[in-house]
Amino acid sequence: MVQGGIPELLNFKQKGKDMNEFIKVPLSEKLSYCFGDPALTLMYTMTTTLLIYFYTNVVGISSGSVGMIMLLSRVFDGFSDVLMGTIIDRTHSKYGKARIWILRLAIPYALAAILLFTMPNVGDMGKVIYAFVTYNIMNTVVYTAISQPFHALGSLMSRDRKERDTICNIRMVLSITASMIITAFTLPIINKVAILINNTQAAWIIVTAVYATVSVFVLVNTYCTCTERVKAAAQEQKSDIPFLTAFKATITNRYFLIALGLMIFYTAYQIIIGTDLTYYCQYVLNDVNLVMPLSAAEKIATIIGIAMLPKILPKYGKRNLICAGCLLGIAGQLVFLLNITSVPLGIVTCIMRGFGIAPFYGTQYSLPSDAIEYGHWKTGVRVEGLMFSSMSMGQKAGSGFTSAIMGAILSMAMFDGLKATAAEQTVEAISAIKGFYLYVPIAIWAIMFLIAACYKLDKTYDKMMRELIAREGKNLEEQQQVNMTENKNGNEINVAIGRLYGASGKKVAEEISKALNCRLYDRQIICLMAEKFGMNSYSMRDIENYFDSYNEQQEITFSPYAYGNAGTAGDLTASDMFKVQTKIIRELSVKSPGVFLGRCANFILENKPHTYSFFLYADDEYRKKEAVEYYKEENLKDLDKRDEQRNHYYQKFTGTKRDDPQYYDMVINVGKVGVNNAVNMILNYIKQKEME
Repeated sequence: MVQGGIPELLNFKQKGKDMNEFIKVPLSEKLSYCFGDPALTLMYTMTTTLLIYFYTNVVGISSGSVGMIMLLSRVFDGFSDVLMGTIIDRTHSKYGKARIWILRLAIPYALAAILLFTMPNVGDMGKVIYAFVTYNIMNTVVYTAISQPFHALGSLMSRDRKERDTICNIRMVLSITASMIITAFTLPIINKVAILINNTQAAWIIVTAVYATVSVFVLVNTYCTCTERVKAAAQEQKSDIPFLTAFKATITNRYFLIALGLMIFYTAYQIIIGTDLTYYCQYVLNDVNLVMPLSAAEKIATIIGIAMLPKILPKYGKRNLICAGCLLGIAGQLVFLLNITSVPLGIVTCIMRGFGIAPFYGTQYSLPSDAIEYGHWKTGVRVEGLMFSSMSMGQKAGSGFTSAIMGAILSMAMFDGLKATAAEQTVEAISAIKGFYLYVPIAIWAIMFLIAACYKLDKTYDKMMRELIAREGKNLEEQQQVNMTENKNGNEINVAIGRLYGASGKKVAEEISKALNCRLYDRQIICLMAEKFGMNSYSMRDIENYFDSYNEQQEITFSPYAYGNAGTAGDLTASDMFKVQTKIIRELSVKSPGVFLGRCANFILENKPHTYSFFLYADDEYRKKEAVEYYKEENLKDLDKRDEQRNHYYQKFTGTKRDDPQYYDMVINVGKVGVNNAVNMILNYIKQKEME
């Protein structure tokens, strides 16, 4: 057995990963994470909307009893959510604080789902007790324990808001597609299996087992492929955050409360539409088979709406799009009131509702990620597990209370799920079904509109992140953002790495920083420079492009009048920028030594004790591959152009050539030796020099 067991055996894809917190997450990793959501959605949908149908229409538990089971379970569920969130925040495994729990819980998750449908024939009270126990094993214990780390993992893969939004968009498209497939096709599949084996309950068990098996393989792949890069919490808080401190930071975070409120009412909407649609089609439209086209119309519209978000979200923002979606949803409900038995109008309504819910559905898990960064910026306390678990608690509370209220009202209206036609139901039961489907969603949309209108982070997020990252760079010792790196004699080590683009410089630098247990300085320097120059109104990406746009033909100038909150009165030249960059690098090298990637660091830190510099290069074939795999949209010609610009800049301010070997301790051809060997060569050299 491999040392470390199964977690280590399945951890092979983590070797050589880029650990930059602001990385553009590779597509393969995005998909591996995003496909994990359908794996959870498979069972979540089975254990919410379809499970209620199973309880009432297959095994004959009354709707009132089902509602009470759901309500009581949510009480326990709320505690388990908070407990699991705290556990995540206190997990310090080498396999991550979130990833490891996905691996640990994948198989128990599948087994618990199957248990839900293995209802024994033990009488009415026995069925209620069995349903209560197995429902809590699945939802209160196992689903909570696996879904919380999965949600948290999304915020740990990258700190780049655009990347998080993209991941959330892809995730939600896949999630809603899975939900659509399950809602639309599971019952017909179960019915066909039941006919083949002549046993309805066994058909539910078989279909669930197939879903569960697929889910296990998908979730294991999520563990293998996805990477936790965001280390701010671990570095800033070496000791566990006291629960009361984390709890206070969570409940006083206004943007968490907004996200939570939206989640609660969205879940209520989802449960009402998902549950009542079947009843509405069966008892009002008199054709239960209409569930498929109506559900598909809404889900497909939502998928299209989410697919549009990457284009329109940067322009209009989350607040405006969610509010507009709520208004569209209300309009859709009003259209259907013109004729509540018209199938064509019902489809139009579903399409309008689908587009209406898309903005929130597509951003529902990036909203708490934004709230995490806001809380970190506002209070200095970064809470991830508890915040996502509280979101889940809100989701489950919304689900539980909604199911309980629906069950109670239907029970009071004398609804009987074993009666197949409207004529057999009471007038009150039919009125309740109509009310839930036609009018309650209007109220929910209106409340969501009011909550979303309070969200104002769109305009300030970029500035907030620049300040947060600058704070991490400036107050490194006070905030413990960087682990101090010392040799055995107590002296600190700095490493300066220069490289040709496409020579795996970032990968090597990441591995060196991990081996030395120190910070990698790259984009942080950009943020600190931006703050020095008062560039508070531009996005980080624009700022980075500005500082990296070296023009060999003319002097670079920066006019503060082009930016809001400029810090100086006159134009700033490239010389001014280089002076600020030099000061920042020298201060960082003293306060918290680390690995400096590029930025003329070898020249700036020349002759500094316990400082070593290396230059990395590679042949064109190797760089071509890197251009495709790492830089995605760039080719070798693009990399050469960037190198040429950087060469001119370097020579202008240092008076030397960037790739001149006499100014480095070692020059390494990464294309020949590979990343791992390059890392070992550098580490061995440093070790040897420190021992002299």
